[in-house]
Amino acid sequence: MTMPMVEGGRPILRARVFGFPVTVDISFLVIVAILGWAPGGSASSFVVWLVLVPLAVLVHELGHAFVARTTGARPTILLAGLGGLTSYLPPAPVSRGRSVAISVAGPAVGIVIGGALLAYGWRVGVAEGNQLGRQVLGTAIYTTLGWSVLNLLPILPLDGGQTMRELLPGSPARREVRAAAVSVVVAVLAAVAAYRAGFVFGALLAAFFVFSNVMTVRNARDLDKVDINQRLVQLLWSGQPGEARALLAEQPTDSAVHPHVRAAVRAALDDPAGGRRELEGAVGRNPADPTAASMLLLSHRTREDWPAVRDLVASGAAADPGSVLAAQTVAFRSGAKRASAEIGQAWLDRGPAGDGPGDLSGLIGYSTACGWAGAGDLDRGLAAFARAADLGFADLTTVDSDDDLAPLRPQPGYDEARRRIRLRALAAAEPGEQHAP
Repeated sequence: MTMPMVEGGRPILRARVFGFPVTVDISFLVIVAILGWAPGGSASSFVVWLVLVPLAVLVHELGHAFVARTTGARPTILLAGLGGLTSYLPPAPVSRGRSVAISVAGPAVGIVIGGALLAYGWRVGVAEGNQLGRQVLGTAIYTTLGWSVLNLLPILPLDGGQTMRELLPGSPARREVRAAAVSVVVAVLAAVAAYRAGFVFGALLAAFFVFSNVMTVRNARDLDKVDINQRLVQLLWSGQPGEARALLAEQPTDSAVHPHVRAAVRAALDDPAGGRRELEGAVGRNPADPTAASMLLLSHRTREDWPAVRDLVASGAAADPGSVLAAQTVAFRSGAKRASAEIGQAWLDRGPAGDGPGDLSGLIGYSTACGWAGAGDLDRGLAAFARAADLGFADLTTVDSDDDLAPLRPQPGYDEARRRIRLRALAAAEPGEQHAP
């Protein structure tokens, strides 16, 4: 199956296959071994299973990866848990047709290979006395053709479910809910059929799919209760302007969508210049309007125009500190560490800020220190770190474990700033008590 991100637990093998980074997690091999072990079974059949299952899953994921690479993405493959995951982040939004092609590619490869093996078995066959050959052929057909057909069932998160989701009408969010509802029905039928056939594991797996899709529907209902402006802003910040546009299109013209939020969505896709002009005009008329300033900052983030974000923050416009921190974070993670530091520095240079537990200025200061450290400007990094301590940053665990801060630790003055952060952390843990440094 394909997913946008993958995370492994305990990788035991890393390699490149056709240029794709492949990671094998220990959880995958453990589950493969459990599924393949049968009391009284032969050792040879168990070994064949252990060899062919990872190979079949890898070939399946390579089918996804090759098609995903045509989008300009750099797919990675992880074998973990119950199967494989292909992660890809395309540089531009992918059409629904291309998404279907990526989802179908994995099972298609399995069907082609399994079909060829099945045809070989029918036409040529394996000698009667060649027990190992029969085991290899039977297992190979089962893990390619058989699993690929099952994977095409319209159940999320199987490839068939992802294909169904893209073919359903509505916005991406609506399609997800509708696909989950269909998945529940199909998974219930599959669970009953598997149980009656004596395939207990298959029944349990189908039951798990029922549960996960019921939770998807339930979470969607809870999401409908969230303010529409908040949902649109979240989609834009997470880099999903297409979904934000689709969600906005579903709203009636007299809905409660704020005009500045509408402009930010326009600036992200349909009318970048016009949307930005509208937001710039709103900020110019009222720099103290936090919504206008934050939406203009968001429109700059969508284009990754970090100098524009820095200049907006430096101008004194009333951008929400959470938006400033979010822009810093996105810039840093995209590799623009100096730009991240400059955005945070512009915020710090605006003047005094609160140091209460709910204030974000201390965290902005800390992020600024990491940005300067990553950019190699250690003097500014140390100054920002000391400022973070002054502004109330108190996460000592992060300070001592964050590799991004490592270049600053040998610098004179670091220990003093850390001491102040430590005192705040201790005071927060045990209010009312005094601690020696």
